[in-house]
Amino acid sequence: MKAKTRRAAETRWLYRMESTMLKANTYANCDMPIEYLRRLAKRVWDSEAPPGRKFPTITAGAGTPHCGTFASYCVGFTEIVIARHHRTVLVLLHELTHAMGPCVHGAKFVRLYFYLLRKYARFHEDLLQGVAAGRGIVLG
Repeated sequence: MKAKTRRAAETRWLYRMESTMLKANTYANCDMPIEYLRRLAKRVWDSEAPPGRKFPTITAGAGTPHCGTFASYCVGFTEIVIARHHRTVLVLLHELTHAMGPCVHGAKFVRLYFYLLRKYARFHEDLLQGVAAGRGIVLG
């Protein structure tokens, strides 16, 4: 499979898991004030970010057009824009994972993202292990 096709499949899989398997967690999926998300992001960043990596700016914005709606996004490692309907812990941790390094939604991204979900979003390890295993990913 070509790298571009593989990356697209990985992205579709992750977005599908976020909209199904990871939706049941009320804390991670409820709308939060942007200030709450910024404070959580700072706490996560201070504990988990690679040494020397600068904390990204986190803004409440319109998002970028994606599949008929507007999506949150991360620009490089320095800026995160959270769309109005995406102001959740789940989306914040997804974008922080990008800012910490893994740019594409492959196994390395999933491992870090699921680690953050378990530690900061109250996800049960067994659920995350099962979801990852469905894609052939072994969590640390």
